[in-house]
Amino acid sequence: MSNFFPLAPETFHCFFHIIEDNVQKVSGNGDTLLYEICYLIFISVEVLDFAAMDLQKSTVLVTGASGSLGQQLVYELNRRGIHVVAHVRKDSNTRYIDSLNLEKRVADLRFREQIDPILDGIDAIIHTAAWVNFRQDRLTQFTGINTFGAIELFKAARKAKVKRFVHVSTVAATAAVRKRANGPRSGYGAEEKVDEETPFNLDTLRIPYIMTKRSAETELYKLASEGPPELVIVNPSIIVAPSRTGDDRGKAMKAFSRLFMPNLYNYVNLIDIRDVAPTIVNALEKGRPGERYIVAGDNITIRELILEVSAMLGKTPHLVRIPRKALRLAARGAVIFNKLRGKNKISFYPDLIKMLDYDWAYSSMKARRELGHTNRALFITLRDLLSNSFNGTYMRPMEW
Repeated sequence: MSNFFPLAPETFHCFFHIIEDNVQKVSGNGDTLLYEICYLIFISVEVLDFAAMDLQKSTVLVTGASGSLGQQLVYELNRRGIHVVAHVRKDSNTRYIDSLNLEKRVADLRFREQIDPILDGIDAIIHTAAWVNFRQDRLTQFTGINTFGAIELFKAARKAKVKRFVHVSTVAATAAVRKRANGPRSGYGAEEKVDEETPFNLDTLRIPYIMTKRSAETELYKLASEGPPELVIVNPSIIVAPSRTGDDRGKAMKAFSRLFMPNLYNYVNLIDIRDVAPTIVNALEKGRPGERYIVAGDNITIRELILEVSAMLGKTPHLVRIPRKALRLAARGAVIFNKLRGKNKISFYPDLIKMLDYDWAYSSMKARRELGHTNRALFITLRDLLSNSFNGTYMRPMEW
């Protein structure tokens, strides 16, 4: 029997989460549970054709290794005893990487001639390098880093005979749930959630970050269909991580001292960085080639999130609902005003307001089944963050 179920034991430990995600579908019968059992058996048989990567015998390149997620991945790989090489930019802060005496390779991924040399001796890549920002200007810069950088790196990886390529994208490149109502709703647990099979429905949002991350995925899938390396895409939701100042409570106290806070019932999904990194490494090891995995945590309304954080800070927020029409007018005005002032930066604009037409709620059922993904409760993440005790990260390592 042990040979019949080649999936790792943690896949079955997460069965509770699978039931939890499907609780609304069960409704008094065992059909959904039977489906889940059949799915696990199907996946177990299917992966007989796919050999998991032996990371202990591999050299893994992490791109964007000086970023928050990049450094957490370096921490996780190093903790597991995996040989990791850090890709950084020329001006990157590499203090943590240097503290581990890791090899660094410098390159600007927008230029192919700088990519080829950093792939010498590399067996697998975790590609995190990206420009994460929701401003509307600088589309060329977004495209160069988020799209062309990923494409050129994949092509170079093929030439260098790299075996696996994990592309770290975002849930915003998958889809979102179109809102049907604007009234009060339950704080936790959205009724409708996006999963890996949900069709992309954000074409009308002219937000460069979303556009370029989606384009990168599309092009990488095309390239992967032509041959190696094996491609796996992971889509984390909003990642909660400590700031480099170390005083997140102080920053939150300042932010929550505003005169009022937005009273919004949109769902968002947040995931602890300590839960994201292990799942990404698991995706490198045993993710199925050609598949994507949503890596998400708890779904919560913005209103409930503000109330929960306020309670932890001992604050009483003044929640105000601003009419959507007023927000759209303000966004248009902000764009016009910046242009008149000769300012190129566009951080508040109409397409950003259109994001309020959606719930950003997600399911990680597939990652739970196949990668053993688990996430701690959002309450624990917020408690650790706001008490400045976010242990288990590259900044505050745990003793193992």
